[in-house]
Amino acid sequence: MNKQHLTYGFVILHYMALEMTMQCVDNLLEKYVNEDIFIIIVDNKSPNGSGTELQKYYENNKQVKVILHDKNDGFARGNNVGFDYLKQNFDIDFMIVMNNDVIIEQKSFFYKISEIYQNYNFDVLGPDIYESEIYKHQNPIGHKPLDNKQCEQKIKEIKKILKKETYNFYKYKILHYAIYIWAKPLIKLILPSIYKKIVNKNNDKKNINGITIVDEKQQIAQENVVLNGACYIFSKRFINNRKYAFHPGTFMYIEEQIITLQCQKDGYKILYHPNVKIKHLCGISSKKVHGNKKLIFMWKQHLKSLNVYMNIYNEYENKYTTCKTSTK
Repeated sequence: MNKQHLTYGFVILHYMALEMTMQCVDNLLEKYVNEDIFIIIVDNKSPNGSGTELQKYYENNKQVKVILHDKNDGFARGNNVGFDYLKQNFDIDFMIVMNNDVIIEQKSFFYKISEIYQNYNFDVLGPDIYESEIYKHQNPIGHKPLDNKQCEQKIKEIKKILKKETYNFYKYKILHYAIYIWAKPLIKLILPSIYKKIVNKNNDKKNINGITIVDEKQQIAQENVVLNGACYIFSKRFINNRKYAFHPGTFMYIEEQIITLQCQKDGYKILYHPNVKIKHLCGISSKKVHGNKKLIFMWKQHLKSLNVYMNIYNEYENKYTTCKTSTK
């Protein structure tokens, strides 16, 4: 079967946040009306019926297809549904898998992707991701994936946190209301210059992965780094040769570490390039669903995903150990 050629395909995972997904998709349709694009929206069985609303809203648009998935399959498997649909139905040059809370404003977005591909021949490209609420550039998130010892240490740390689950829940709940509901909006409104200084000071600290958030290297292209999961741009070799975009063993979190590990071990080139730019509105769907329990949910999913990562890491280690032994 001859597939229709497609230059740029999008996969956008939807769960609950109807207005956010519509804003994301409509922005693409309006801004890039003359580009050869097709958009897949995968509804992860939203209980509020918003997937059906999206399907009705875009039913007459030939550039958009809404897939109503039969269950909430999480980040990796949900995105894989869209990845597989585009792969099976199109001969596609580039596939952009991105969150529904991403807005692309760069007029030269597609031109830059093609230009960078000509220069670097990448398999996976990560853009400069700017989080406007906290004035932070989010890519890359690390310079190499976790090793075995780092993974074990993080598992221990999260288990300690979860042992104090009830205490931490109420502690974070009180802090959330004190800081984010009352103090933060007031400071931002009344004293915007001070607010920006506070945010920038916090950005100089290290995040949970021990990676410095503000990094001069973010201004230059970098290969084989860990990319932020809000937006991945896959080229033809990756699309044609991979069975899926993301390892299907996780529900949420650590996908960035897993795909980096797999790409490095399997010979795919990962590239971060600051000339491709997007804006990230950050965590709309999870905030809407989990509310004040988001932190506990986050730690539990991190723990599960770290165990998946550990198994994948050990599989690669055993594979290469076996190969070295057999060649002696």
